[in-house]
Amino acid sequence: MFNIFSQEKRIESSAKQTISSIKMVLRNKDGLIDPSVKNIFDEKIAAIENSLESKNIEDTAKLSEELKGLETEHLSKFIKSKLRQNLESLLIALALALFVREFIIQPFKIPSGSMIPNLLVGDHLLVTKFMYGTKIPFTNIQILPGIKDIEYGDVVVFIYPNGDREPSKKGVHYIKRVVGLPGDSINIKNKNLYINGKLIPLEYVSSYDSVNLHTSAYVDEYEEDLFGKKHKVLYKNGKKGTDKGIFIPFEKIPDKHYFVMGDNRDNSRDSRYWGLVPFENISGKALLTHWSWVDPTKMVSDVRWDRILKLIN
Repeated sequence: MFNIFSQEKRIESSAKQTISSIKMVLRNKDGLIDPSVKNIFDEKIAAIENSLESKNIEDTAKLSEELKGLETEHLSKFIKSKLRQNLESLLIALALALFVREFIIQPFKIPSGSMIPNLLVGDHLLVTKFMYGTKIPFTNIQILPGIKDIEYGDVVVFIYPNGDREPSKKGVHYIKRVVGLPGDSINIKNKNLYINGKLIPLEYVSSYDSVNLHTSAYVDEYEEDLFGKKHKVLYKNGKKGTDKGIFIPFEKIPDKHYFVMGDNRDNSRDSRYWGLVPFENISGKALLTHWSWVDPTKMVSDVRWDRILKLIN
């Protein structure tokens, strides 16, 4: 009984889909179809609709096959082939995906440990492309203003700014935290960050578990208060590597340029070493971690479930 019922439903559904498809063609191509042919379709469709109403499944099946034959005979030139429909659907999907990637959200994978403890190697991020303004794809030409300005503490994704001098890094995306805005002076002394001569508060939290660092070095975790924006940073215990860098101190950041640093302060190549990031190089603001795992080859066993959909501070 169940099989018969299922077959009836399939016949009814197929008939209704055929009718709907043909009615659309007849409506859209009204001026191109001979009125006598249109009348034949109208009569056949009316007969099928009557059989559907009376639940005469045998008549419905028979009339539907006849209608499909008429469709092939008279309307095939107006109907897209299945291949064409599939190709068009695929192209639309690709165009939509490219639009979303270029103008709204772009995925990004953390390749190094420079942003530990806040971002780990193997984190997969979503980056908002429109936050600071919308650009024409593959150019630095901004066509729409952003919904906010770049602020202290923003975690940004950008194209490496010295690609012309270092061809191997040209076009490569980096991710760091903004610690200096246009007009600021930057200095670092004994692990302390100074912005415009003001000491940025740094509070010791604890020693940091080195399992995510892939090193046996002793590392301490601190909480940095960047003008009200608090986040965790790491410093090697007893080391002064943070003070190094040819761009330390930096006297005044020019307009539309930013000083960025990794949160893993003694293990990050950033503005201390290769200079400022121009505004046009910035792709967007890191939003959240949508996926994370220690080792992709181990699949589910190495997924960091607690980091999935975690907002980036």
